[in-house]
Amino acid sequence: MSHDTVVPTSANARNRLGLHNPDMRPLRADERNWTWWNYSTIWMGIVHNIVAWEVAANLIAIGMSFWQALACVCCAYGIAFLAILANSVLGAKYGLSFPVLIRAAFGRNGAQVPVVLRASVAVFWFAVHIYIGSQAIAAVVSSAVPAYSSLQQYHVLGMNIDVLIAFVVCWAAHAWIMGHGIQSVRRLEVWAGPSIMVLAVGLVIWAAVGVGGIGPLVDAPATIAPAQFWPTFVGSMTALLGTVATLILNIADLTRFSRSQKDQAIGQGIGFPIMFFLFSVMSLLVSVGTARIYGEVVTSPIDILAGFDQPLVAIFGGLCVLVATASVNVATNGVSAGFDLTNLWPSRLSFRRSGLIAVVAAVAFCPWLWYEDATIVTEILGVIGATMAPISGIMLVDFYYVRRRSLSVAGLFTESATGPYAYSNGWNVRAIVALAVGILAATCGLIVPGWGGLYAFNWFLGIAVGGGCYLLLMTPHRAAAGSGSREGEEYPDVDSVLVPGGSRDAAAGEAPVPGQDAR
Repeated sequence: MSHDTVVPTSANARNRLGLHNPDMRPLRADERNWTWWNYSTIWMGIVHNIVAWEVAANLIAIGMSFWQALACVCCAYGIAFLAILANSVLGAKYGLSFPVLIRAAFGRNGAQVPVVLRASVAVFWFAVHIYIGSQAIAAVVSSAVPAYSSLQQYHVLGMNIDVLIAFVVCWAAHAWIMGHGIQSVRRLEVWAGPSIMVLAVGLVIWAAVGVGGIGPLVDAPATIAPAQFWPTFVGSMTALLGTVATLILNIADLTRFSRSQKDQAIGQGIGFPIMFFLFSVMSLLVSVGTARIYGEVVTSPIDILAGFDQPLVAIFGGLCVLVATASVNVATNGVSAGFDLTNLWPSRLSFRRSGLIAVVAAVAFCPWLWYEDATIVTEILGVIGATMAPISGIMLVDFYYVRRRSLSVAGLFTESATGPYAYSNGWNVRAIVALAVGILAATCGLIVPGWGGLYAFNWFLGIAVGGGCYLLLMTPHRAAAGSGSREGEEYPDVDSVLVPGGSRDAAAGEAPVPGQDAR
């Protein structure tokens, strides 16, 4: 093993700024033990979530036919898959999380800007999924104990009492899971993903039986006006991309645990495109079925289950939704918030503590006050995509073009003013400018009168303009920036990555499992 990655132990490099702790250090090769099966099951859990179901179902609600909606879904998730694969390489290669890797482009201090943005989005989605889970719990309990539904007539803070009680229970469950660290994600996803697939298949069978077969579901005509189709198609793609825009950015938080590039590539190749396709097909078929059976599109599977006069079915379905919601929340937003918040204060926070902070902070978003409004949700997805896309563009351009696919692991942790990512006082002003320009370009259709049509392209504008601007600004400096790691640095000597205070003690011997406090 090469020792080229030793972080200098001189006085100017002893973690005064808090650039590392046991949760943020590079993982050793023996700690990277997630296989292709783990990544396949993780994507099963991530894909099979209520937000993805409802966003796809909304395509039917706005008037698309089954085939038009399916084409929109395939285009959006196909683009997302390519971007995710491109960004996955960094985590698997260096065993580092997004908050550390992004320092290469933004600098050790400037990196806090995209990290704060991503952490805010993670906490926001954490709140949304906890609320969805609470709706599932309320539906399950109401089916098992009909008298429980009588609590709906009482309200606190704008929420029905029955849902409030369920919200507290779901919140506590998430806190428990986050308190058990990152490895709990892998264990949860092994069985969480398949459980929701059983529910989805059951709903498809119900819809097909209700309308007389699959044919009437796939042959239902579109009702959207021809002149509105393409703007709606592109705008819907943007909304779909908004559901995975955050994962495109911080997928390294998961791939850093991969045994190899092959494992994460094969696992994601199975889990992402195949599962997204199957789950979207089932969502669209069921949505068309509800339109034919009820006379209107019912986008939420929880509402569909609540309409069944079969308590056992409702209980089983509600539990499946709850498990799926918890799995996607922990695997995506929990993992991201855990690493992002830890990066803000490494000397005091760990993955576990940051995850618990995220669970507490999530309540402040009050999703019960606005989540049922589809227009608000669509606008929020657009803003998320417009904010995350420029960061993704900058990160991809930096690694593949500016750095020539090579980073210095030691440089990502050093506080030296001469380090490769020191820039100006730890700030790469060019990256900040590119981020600002990218966000402005992505949101101009929302804030400039008469430019509303551009907002349908916000994710595409964000990643293209943000990445393109960064490319132009960094090209003159590419030669100097391109000197990255030397041979062996992909699997660095982690004992040399200092823990707070400059001590090597916590890094010696058996390293702590990510998500556990150093003892």
